[in-house]
Amino acid sequence: MTNFTASEIAKKIQHTNVNPDVTKEDIKGLTNDCLEYGFDGVMIQPCWIEDAKKHLAGSDVKICTALGYPMGGATTKSKVYEMENVIALGAEQVDFMANIGFLKSGMHQEYHDEIAAIVKAADGNVTKIMLEFGMLTQDEKVKAAELALSAGVTYLKNSSGWGKGGHATIEDIQLLKKIAGDKVLVKASGGIRDIDKANEILNAGAVLLGTSAGAQIVGGTGEALSDY
Repeated sequence: MTNFTASEIAKKIQHTNVNPDVTKEDIKGLTNDCLEYGFDGVMIQPCWIEDAKKHLAGSDVKICTALGYPMGGATTKSKVYEMENVIALGAEQVDFMANIGFLKSGMHQEYHDEIAAIVKAADGNVTKIMLEFGMLTQDEKVKAAELALSAGVTYLKNSSGWGKGGHATIEDIQLLKKIAGDKVLVKASGGIRDIDKANEILNAGAVLLGTSAGAQIVGGTGEALSDY
């Protein structure tokens, strides 16, 4: 097991606040954390992309946003439009939720085709699918990941970290890594609160961590901003 240092872990954290009541001042604080600790990226709702860009101008911190979140039930057409919109606004990476109801209804072709359409709309930018493993059976986890892989995503991600999406577990991340192989990457989210958990999840196969507890993890202080 590799024992990652705090500074090494910081480079793998996408510092997150996607709460519905986040304020303009919260976004400024979030981006300041990214600059202070050297986080990989900031994860925000689409309406804050332009503010984050201003705060992070000239830095290497990536602008990331969440799409089709937190329910995933918007139409494919609206998700495609939103993807085009957030890319135009300046998002460099987009974590999106496919229609989980399609998957659980056995509508595998529809599930695959929606993901493929969203990926195509990203026009080469990084896409990460939030698979919401907390709502899936073991067989559904495997099928969802395989379909997302074949649809062209850049990352497989266990969960949004919200609601029924579930927390990152070693077993789930190992499963995603096994399916991903050397074709795509794995991001973990949900319940990653301290440096020990971060190390466990990274060693299981994740290369990125989505968490609101970035400062807490690498600095040993502060509180998580949400359950994400």
